[in-house]
Amino acid sequence: DCYPIFNVNIGDVVLPSFYQANEEISEKSKQELETEFLRGQDGSRMPNIVLQSILGKWSFERYIMHFQTNKVERVYGTVNYSKYFERTSNDEEEIDGDLVGHIFKHPAKERPVLYREDGVYELSPTQKFDVFREYEYECNKDVLDIFFVEGGKRAHLFLSLKFVPEILSCNGGHNGEYWVKATSDHLCIKDLYNATFRVKLNGLSASEIVIKYRVKGPSKDYESTTILKPSWS
Repeated sequence: DCYPIFNVNIGDVVLPSFYQANEEISEKSKQELETEFLRGQDGSRMPNIVLQSILGKWSFERYIMHFQTNKVERVYGTVNYSKYFERTSNDEEEIDGDLVGHIFKHPAKERPVLYREDGVYELSPTQKFDVFREYEYECNKDVLDIFFVEGGKRAHLFLSLKFVPEILSCNGGHNGEYWVKATSDHLCIKDLYNATFRVKLNGLSASEIVIKYRVKGPSKDYESTTILKPSWS
């Protein structure tokens, strides 16, 4: 027979994997699908979804509000999220005497994502200087871990982010867009960093990132808000 045999009730999922003459195979297919549905709902895939969605080049503006002095400082520039890959020595080819990287003969193993920020720190209209910073982002089960990078190498853990859909007003979410949000804390000696990350998703692509740090300590009392938007240049 070419008709479904086992999933014939109203509301049952009808997929080619269920068109089986063998009840055991059909039931196994159904269980595997149900497992995938549950995995999609438990948040375990959210870190990877977020990480894949933010890859690429972004422009950013950051405002740092110092509450003790009411002074506001500005930082602006670009951020690039790029993947690391593990390659063997055979993964590079020489073409016309030039060594060409990123030509992979074998499947590349995905590695953490490097966050590279290059910007201008504006203390005042007449005081500006170039700045940069780097982090590593890596999925770890149902969280997205962020590590400091010092001297080009991974250092200690900074934040662990567990993203969940953000509940907005009933009118929110136009054209399939929605926000996901994560919070985490980091204690640096006596300074406490309260971090909030928000990512606006449209399908599997991100259209905006908002990163906020509220920092309090013996000599620190400020809030840093960074807004990133895709850079098409």
